[in-house]
Amino acid sequence: MSTFASLGWPSTTGWHLWLVVGAACVGYAVGVRLSRDLRDAAYRIDDETSAPLPRSRWLVSPAVGVCWGLLAWRLGERHGGLDLPAYLVLATVGVALARIDADVHRLPAGLTYPAAVVVAGLLAVSSALTGNWAALVHALVTTGMGAVVYVVLVLLSGGQFGWGDVVLGTILAGALGYLSPVLPWLGILLAFVFASVVSVVGMVTGRITLKSRVAFGPYLLVGALTAILLVG
Repeated sequence: MSTFASLGWPSTTGWHLWLVVGAACVGYAVGVRLSRDLRDAAYRIDDETSAPLPRSRWLVSPAVGVCWGLLAWRLGERHGGLDLPAYLVLATVGVALARIDADVHRLPAGLTYPAAVVVAGLLAVSSALTGNWAALVHALVTTGMGAVVYVVLVLLSGGQFGWGDVVLGTILAGALGYLSPVLPWLGILLAFVFASVVSVVGMVTGRITLKSRVAFGPYLLVGALTAILLVG
């Protein structure tokens, strides 16, 4: 038995290997287009235009490719791959949101709301085709619970969390809940762990202080992806 199999992870052989490679390549191509769309930072509003453009713009293309490949590896054999499209859409939008949030500390509703509709629609189609309605019920429940948790975090955080984080966190809670009711909570936990580690390193190196604003969107997204890879 392979190490992956002993861990409950999918093996990568035959058609699944080609799916992973193909998804990574197509994802990279999608990322190239996304990088071009983000290149001029047209998402910035008037009071954000004076800041220099991020130097990490080149990361967008490989980030989408890597996300697509990893998700194809983890979810490609689940229900014949019917669940996968929703998570590829979420990953693509997620990379864009991470880039924007890291730049201007804002998660535009023009991306999060359409993403929520598309992802929910794709998951509903998957449930209809597979008969896996229980997963959709789990997603609805965890969406509501996630919304409550993130609203509480906004109210208690003293400005460290924004309403964009609430929307993104709620979307991720539903998407993760579709795979397993445990995943949304693991995703939140991992997001806080990653954010804490990076913040401590930043303070030790003098790059940030206790008063610095931290873009939490990227950590929510990385936490969600890690949760899917570990348990999805």
